[in-house]
Order: sequence, then structure tokens, then C-alpha cells
Amino acid sequence: MKSKMRIRKSLGFGLSSVAVAAASLLGAGVAQAQNDDELMLEEIIVTATKRAESIQDIPLSVTAIGQEELQLSGAVEFADYATAVPNLSFGFAGEGRQTSRQFQLRGISGANTTAFYINDTAVPITIDPRVIDISRIEVLRGPQGSLFGARSMGGLVRLVTNKPSTEEFSGSFHAGLAGVHEGGTDYQFDSTINVPLSDSAAFKVTGYYINDAGFIDRLVDPDASSIIASGVGLNGDESTNRNVNQDETFGFAGSLLLRLSDNVSITPGILYQKTNSEGPAFVDDDIENFTKARQFDVEETGRDEWYLASLETEIYLEHGQIVNSTSYFDRETLDIEDSTLFTMGFFGPPSAAVASPTTTTEVSDENRFTTETRYVSDFEGSINFIAGVFYQEIDTVGGFPPDSIIPEGSPLKALFPPGSSFFSTETISNQKEFGLFGEVSVDLTDSLTLTAGGRWFDFRSNVSRTDGGALYDMFLGGPPPAGANSAKENGFNPRFALEYTASDDLTLYANIAKGFRPGDANVNEATCAAFGEDVPSSFDSDSLWNYEGGFKLTWLGGRGTFNGSAFHIDWSNRQTQIANCGGLGFGAIGNVGSAEATGFEMEFAVDFSEAVSLSGGVGYVDSRITDPGPTTSLSAGDPLFNVPSWNGALALDLAVPITSEYDGYARIDFRYVGSSTSAQRNERPDYTMTNVRFGVQMGVWDVSVYASNLFDTRANLADPVELSDSLNLIAVSRPRTIGIDLRRGF
Repeated sequence: MKSKMRIRKSLGFGLSSVAVAAASLLGAGVAQAQNDDELMLEEIIVTATKRAESIQDIPLSVTAIGQEELQLSGAVEFADYATAVPNLSFGFAGEGRQTSRQFQLRGISGANTTAFYINDTAVPITIDPRVIDISRIEVLRGPQGSLFGARSMGGLVRLVTNKPSTEEFSGSFHAGLAGVHEGGTDYQFDSTINVPLSDSAAFKVTGYYINDAGFIDRLVDPDASSIIASGVGLNGDESTNRNVNQDETFGFAGSLLLRLSDNVSITPGILYQKTNSEGPAFVDDDIENFTKARQFDVEETGRDEWYLASLETEIYLEHGQIVNSTSYFDRETLDIEDSTLFTMGFFGPPSAAVASPTTTTEVSDENRFTTETRYVSDFEGSINFIAGVFYQEIDTVGGFPPDSIIPEGSPLKALFPPGSSFFSTETISNQKEFGLFGEVSVDLTDSLTLTAGGRWFDFRSNVSRTDGGALYDMFLGGPPPAGANSAKENGFNPRFALEYTASDDLTLYANIAKGFRPGDANVNEATCAAFGEDVPSSFDSDSLWNYEGGFKLTWLGGRGTFNGSAFHIDWSNRQTQIANCGGLGFGAIGNVGSAEATGFEMEFAVDFSEAVSLSGGVGYVDSRITDPGPTTSLSAGDPLFNVPSWNGALALDLAVPITSEYDGYARIDFRYVGSSTSAQRNERPDYTMTNVRFGVQMGVWDVSVYASNLFDTRANLADPVELSDSLNLIAVSRPRTIGIDLRRGF
């Protein structure tokens, strides 16, 4: 068994001994490959430019991760594959766990700086679709505003699903079982079936269930003696609830291909996923301590449920194609957190136990309607183009409902009516975006191509906020008046690219592109005025320019590829918090300050023989504040948050024939993530992950054993903000997991 989707892998650091060992293993393979003219890397076709092209022909820095690669590396969720992509980083930047995870490309961090797509639909970057029956994952680095619109300043990540096929009945089944070090048991079941209905129709359905075992324990201490005494006051009344962060995820996908004629086809589809969590994978203060001390045994449950309904229409013309993609996305989330530690200090004598627990709840409800129609030309001459129209409307409702009840035993309890909520807030938002986009490519000579294009956008937003609770009665004499505001903006974002084909094997390119994320309304303008701070009613989109040059090289007679790019980004008029307005979430944003990012990416892949393949790459970025503006929390020279300077991975694939019917294979996969500064301005140390897999392919059956995080690395993935803001939380990686996978194709 061989993997051919190589280009996505990346080169790590601190791995010199591994490289030496790999080189010794590869020696015989190199000699064999030099005499094997038929051994070539499989061509990778992507649709990153909204037309199907070889990844080696696209003048962009693109990583593609194919379905086979995902299976070999054991990737199921975002964190499993993100660490393998050069200059892709992630972390939490807000409260809770469901809607606060963010990721960024090329160091451009912050809300709405990177886009996340499922096929042609932009979805929230905080969702985590399980990569079951995914054709490939495409990662585009650099601004993609001309073809993909807002929220892609640093780039975008795109999941491309497999479509139904009319060729033959086929399917697959997968079952997995694994044990987590000092935790519970993982298990997973998924299956896909493709059913041709006729020569012009086919149906595909996928279903899955995934149980991610918990590995964090809760020490329940009714009199809070150990909590008050910082872990040294154990007196025998404690108990332990083990593995309290268990998750279960189930979902399905269905799509129907209908060819209405030789030139027209439609593909309706639906994706659904629901995750129920018993608790977050967050620990307190110490990344080595997987036990959390709490006074009460409160389940910190969470839920993330979403679906995406879509309809794609393709019309093939003599010299091009018309594509319409229309979709509706709906998502609901829930986070419940034990806030007793906060109320122990706030409502009672400092560091004293209370008589009843309190919880804080965060909810959100978001829906998106998106439609895009584009024409993609296919002329035989020297000019081709893409032109399209785009519309999206996003409605969100979210906040903290009035459920944080003042606890029994608090001296302040008698000051408020029974059942008083400590704090509540609700924010309602409506955003509409309209865009016209296009790109024209002109072959200036047989080897030189110029591409120019851009996107005109019109953005409008209305936002309102309502607050309440005892907190305002205590400190502000009552809740502030409900706030409401609106914003509107339009503009144009250009892109220019020059591509030079030096030979059949080498392409050089240069890009200049402007990126943007939409502005919005400052809903707290009136509240800030009450605190004596004058803030604008709205803020505009950022201004970001990306300058890059790169190359695409096919070498060793087609047995290898080597791609690289270098870039510099100037980011001005950054959307930055300019006022806190008394705290309590009453912040305001303005277009102030600037930042810059400079770096490079390199990726390679080599098939040395039918038995040995090696691939890798590296990402480096230096992204820093150059002008903090009026904010007091940042200084010139500070790094942008959640951005490691270096990241990468190295993968070695081996194929070993066992008998005429059995083929063995092995994979060793290394990931490296450098140190970074978190969104809370804390240092996150670097880490290295090692994954191994050994398997046997027996006709339609495939059995493999694996170890993820082989050396049980404790990685700091972020320091998320607690809903009640009383702890220093750390999001941690999963411990060493050893398991077995069984797959069958039919």
C-alpha cells in the first residue's frame, strides 16, 4: 500500500537523528528508483482557483491532503491535520470551547482573519467537521479575497467532499478501538455507500459515530479544604470522578447526483454533525496535572450541533461552465461551566466554601444563507477568465442567559430577590454581504502568464445587545440601556499574479494581493459614552497587502516535487480594541495600529521506490505588532498571538509485500510546533508529536495498529478564557493513544 498524496507533509525540527536513520533506510530505494522510469508521483488535482488544475500548475502556495493521507495519519478532527500544514496555527481566543477556537495562516491572527469552507460554502472556523469520506483538504496561504471573499486575509482551509459516482456500487466500513493513557477507551464506527441509480443518477450516504475517551479527572471536595489550601488540605471527604472530558460525536452526509442532460447536472446534499461533551479538555494551571479540584461534582456539559444543506448546479457550455452553489447552514451551541470557584471569592468571605454550586452558561444560534454563481471559461486561446456574483446573509443570537444564580450561603443572598441572576447578556446580529468578483489570465508568451482580478464588496450589519443581572445592580445601579448600532461599507480588493514556466518541470510565480475582513458596528457605543469614553459607532475592514514569490519544481523524472514560497505582509488599520468601557465585556473596536509578517513555506515529496517514500516541508513566520495604537495591552514588537515562528512535520512511508495476496505497510509521522504567545499573552512552549502505524492489506480488508502521540507529549494548545473568568485554564493535547483499525472496502 502506497500513499501518493504527498505534498501536504512538512519538515520538522530537532529531527536530525531521524533524518539520518531515514537516509540509511532509503539508500537501496534511491538506487532502484534511478532505474525505474515508471515510478512517478500521482498528479494532485485541486480546485483552489475554482477550476480543476494540477497543484504544480497553480501560482499559489497550496497544501493538499488527500483521503488516503488522512487515513494513514489517523486524522479525524482539525488538530490532527493542522499541525502538518506549514504556517497553519491554532488556539482559543475567547470564552468557552465551542465558539472560541480560531486558526490562522501566515501569522495573521484574530477574529475573521482566516476562512473555513466546506466545498463552496464559508462556515464558521470554530466548527470541527470530522474528516470522514473527504476527497481532500486544500489549504490556500495568502489573501484569497478575489475568489473567496471576506474573512480570508491570511488564507483559507477548504474541505472537499466526495461526490456520488454513477460508475459502480461501492462502499467502505471502518471500526476502530483504542486505549488512552490513564484515560478511557476510544471507539469509532463509520461507513460509506455509493449507489448508482442509473447512467445519470447516483446516491451516496455516509454515517459515523465517534467516542473520544476522557482523560481528565475531577476531585470533588465538599468542604473545599483542598481548594482553599491549594491542594494540601485533604481531610478524607473527597471523591474522584474520572475521565470527565469524554465526547461523543455522530453525524451523516448524503448527496444525490442527477444529470438532467449531457450538459446539466444538479447535486443536492446535506451534512449533519452533533457533538455532546461531558467536559472540556482543559486543565488548571499545570499542564502535567490532569486532576481538577472542585467543591461540587458539576457536569460541565457542552453541545455543538449543525447542519449544512446545499444544492450545486453545473451547466457545461461549449467554451466554459456555469456553476451555482446555494446553501443553508444552521448551528446551535451550548457551554455549561462550574463557576462555584468564582462565586466563592466574589459573594462570600474570600476563599470560603459555599452551600450550593453555581454554573455559567453560554449559548449561540447561527444560520447562514449563501449563494454564488460563476462562469469559468475554457477557451483554446491565450485568454481565460472567471466571473461571478456572491451573496451571503448571517444571523446570530448568542450570549449568557440568566442562569448564574447567587449561591446559598452567600452573605449577599438576602440583598436580592430569590432566584436572581448574577449576570446575563444577549447579542443579536444580522450581516449581509454582496460581492462581484473575477479574474482574467492572459498568456503574454508561451511561458509567461499574467493574472489580474479582484472583488467588489458591499457589507451591511445591524447589531443589538441587552444586559441584566445582579452584577449591574450592585455596581452600576442597574443594567445599561439596550445598545444597538449598524455599519455599512463597500470597497474593492485587487489581486495580480505573474507566472513564468521556465521548463516543463519548473514554474516561477509572483503574487500581490489585498486581503480584507469586514468591519462591523460598535454595539457598546452608548454604554462607553456613559463611562465617559467616546468611541466610533462602527469600524471598517482592515487593509492588508501580501507580496510573495515562489516556485513549483517537479524533479527526479516525476518521482519528486519541491515547492516553496516567501512572503511579506503589511497590515494597517487593524481592527483593535480601543476601549474597555468599564469592563464586563463593553469593549469597542477601532481601525488603529499596524502589524507585519515575513516568512516562507517549503514542501517536498519523493518516491524513492515502490517501497519507500519520504515527504516534508517547513513553515516559518515572524509576525509582530509594529504600531499598537492606543491600546495599553500591546507594545510595538509584540508577537501576534497563537503564532509559532516554526512548524512542520516529516513523514516516512514504507510498503513491504508479505505474500502474493498480503501487503504490509508502515508510516512514521513527526510533527513540530514552535513556541508562541497565547491570546492571554502567556508563553506556550514548543512541542513535538510522533505517530506510528503498521498495517496489512488483504484484498478488500485492511488491519492496522497505531500509536498517536507515542511519547505522551503534554502540549499546550491554548489558554482559553473561562466563562466565569476565575481560573488559568490550559487546553491540552490528548495523551498517548494506542489502537487498532479495521477497514473493508466493497
